[in-house]
Amino acid sequence: MTIIQAIISGIVQGITEFFPISSSGHLVLLHGVFGIKESMVAFDVFLHFGTMLSVIIFFHKDIVNLFRKDTKTLKFLIIATVPTFIIAFLMKKTAESFFSAPRSVGLFLIVTGVFLMISSLFAIYWKTMKKTRLLNTANSLLVGVAQGISVLPGISRSGSTIGTALILGIDEVDAIRFSFLLSLPVIMGANLLKVREIYGTLVSAQVPAFIIGAIAAAVAGILAIKLLFGIFKKNLFFLFGIYCILIGAAAVTLSK
Repeated sequence: MTIIQAIISGIVQGITEFFPISSSGHLVLLHGVFGIKESMVAFDVFLHFGTMLSVIIFFHKDIVNLFRKDTKTLKFLIIATVPTFIIAFLMKKTAESFFSAPRSVGLFLIVTGVFLMISSLFAIYWKTMKKTRLLNTANSLLVGVAQGISVLPGISRSGSTIGTALILGIDEVDAIRFSFLLSLPVIMGANLLKVREIYGTLVSAQVPAFIIGAIAAAVAGILAIKLLFGIFKKNLFFLFGIYCILIGAAAVTLSK
């Protein structure tokens, strides 16, 4: 992994983590373009640390407020995290086997695209009906389940969580905010699970690539979050679905 490759990977991670188009799926495809055949799971997980910093920086007031006034949202975040960790733990080995299978990633991207298109229709429906639902225990659990399934590369984490929230009738801004806050315990958990592998890679002279990649991911992530709010305001969420279907179809077609 060269420094240039690390920067490009970080930028891709920062954008695709928050745009609902699967960061893990894009990183798998990008590593294929770079000709990297060995497992890059530890590096990819470290890049997620960079996007975690994006969330902390962008939503720092919301995070502080969770422990002061907004304890109800904190409770829902904890509730949603439980099924996420259970599903992620059960699917861990299966998910990692797909990180070297671009064709499968392409298929999962198509699934993500179809799901985003469906959730976009639901968002329009709820707007037309002028109805919104608040977060509660039941829909928090469902969002957590959706996030757990997104452990598969090509299944977008933000797409799964935001899309599920939109289908359930939750306001778009609340859906984005909840989705991104929900990413924090997941990213921290993923880094803890991979701490040995990350340490082993770091001591093998990969420190600059890891750190620079994470910084690039953090900067790109902040910009992506700002852009996503604007995209929602213009009702253009469905475009992500079209993109995922097209890039997924291309990956399936071109993969050997």
